[in-house]
Amino acid sequence: MNVHIELTDKCNALCSMCGRQYIKNGELKKVPTFDKNELSINQIHTIFNNRFFEKFNLNRINFCGNISDPLTCVDFCSIVEYLKPHCKRIDIATNGSLRTPKYYENLAKILQGVNHRVTFALDGLNNTHSYYRINTNFKKVIRNALAFIRAGGNARWQFIIFKHNKHQIDIAKRMSKKLGFNEFVSIRTQRFARDENWSFTYNNKHYNLEEPDEILSYEVAGDIDCKAKKDNEFFLDFEGNVHACCYLGGSYLRKRFDECKDTILEWYERDKNNALQNDLSDILLNSQFFKYLQKSWDIQPSLSCRKFCSKKNLRKKLYD
Repeated sequence: MNVHIELTDKCNALCSMCGRQYIKNGELKKVPTFDKNELSINQIHTIFNNRFFEKFNLNRINFCGNISDPLTCVDFCSIVEYLKPHCKRIDIATNGSLRTPKYYENLAKILQGVNHRVTFALDGLNNTHSYYRINTNFKKVIRNALAFIRAGGNARWQFIIFKHNKHQIDIAKRMSKKLGFNEFVSIRTQRFARDENWSFTYNNKHYNLEEPDEILSYEVAGDIDCKAKKDNEFFLDFEGNVHACCYLGGSYLRKRFDECKDTILEWYERDKNNALQNDLSDILLNSQFFKYLQKSWDIQPSLSCRKFCSKKNLRKKLYD
């Protein structure tokens, strides 16, 4: 069993394409309902209890999510320490521009003895990185990453390609090797498909995000090849809700703002699929929603399934 966990709804960054933000009248604005929730170490003890570990072998834990940075969670290091003996691999994704070098040095020590990878989001160099990742600081990310690497941590540099930074990919790749990153990956985002215009103003500065080159075709098709099912993975959100994957978890978030077009979520019953109200093992083994979801693939696949796990989707085209 693999698990993808979003511990919190908090983040220090203001990435314009993230669901934490929206553009209104040409201005970038922050969704006001976030920055209020996170799972505590005691709640993680409740969710991942002895019964869960007796029934499931936990292979990989991925601390990432849809709208947050896991390192904003107060109990993050304690949570990693608690779950570490029960899994084979831990992956963490962070913008790296919060906490201190000493914090990252300690995190590297905690992760010693388990297969792990911390992905630092660095979308360009000093003069371009913060154009997308507003409120983050390139030099601070590098300092934190170096502290993690020098303490024995396995780090990856992830570079989202835009028109404004594509000329820096090769330089960044060489820099990553020199600094000791074990991996460099450049990716394209599917989020341009959500809107044609990503031009806005924030703090009296004008921004205009553009595709790096040609616009990728985008197709919402059937013929589902479910990634979560192949990986035997579930998604746990910051309120303890259990979802089949982060994509459906993201649709569940949009449902709160009456922006969800995914009708499969009409079948989702929060009171029966919340791991703070119910035993996690029972949810995974008996959830009626998971059964409805799989049946839908042969009848009318959900929007999230068609968008992200169609055999015709763009996943293989996004990575360089």
